[in-house]
Amino acid sequence: MDALIAWAVGIMVTWAPPGTSLIKDAIETPEAGRARYQEIASAAAKVAYDPESKPLFGGPRGRAETMALLLSIAYYESGYRRDVDLGLGKLSRGSGVDSCLLQVRVGAGKTREGWSHEDLVGDREKCFRAGLALIRRSFGACRKQDARDRLSAYTRGRCIVNDKHSRARIGRALNVPRAPMTDQEVLASMVKRAPAPAAPQRAPSPAGNDS
Repeated sequence: MDALIAWAVGIMVTWAPPGTSLIKDAIETPEAGRARYQEIASAAAKVAYDPESKPLFGGPRGRAETMALLLSIAYYESGYRRDVDLGLGKLSRGSGVDSCLLQVRVGAGKTREGWSHEDLVGDREKCFRAGLALIRRSFGACRKQDARDRLSAYTRGRCIVNDKHSRARIGRALNVPRAPMTDQEVLASMVKRAPAPAAPQRAPSPAGNDS
């Protein structure tokens, strides 16, 4: 799992070197930005490798490709900026109704999952889960389109042929270096790291009856 996170952070740093923004609420040191990138990558991995969730792509590294698409969309939507990530200042909300790294359009309401803007910027996993649900709906709505255009309902609100926004995001995701671990290897490592269930507590014996 550590190798997977390092792979993802390396991709993010290449796309958007941390610590370079001049926007007031986005200013941070490169070191702080890289540490935050690691937290972002960890959240994206938990969503992409959730055993209860089906990956967007098939093959032995379909979940890695799903994670790469989440990070690609986050790059285009927010550049991983600190203010957008943490919901700081007016510039963090894009058009004024968008939230978190994936700029999920929630306004003052809630997502289908029941999450508000505060929920999305307060919990990166919720941001990625809400975004992944939108991606699935876009892929479903645009299933008759060229595979590169199936994100257009997400990016443009409707299915569009030869959509440059969809193609840029999908193309970037599919052109990353191959993930260092297969999906099975990652899932197996997650099982190994899962904390063992606590042993049941023995009920105290009645006074005077200790064996």
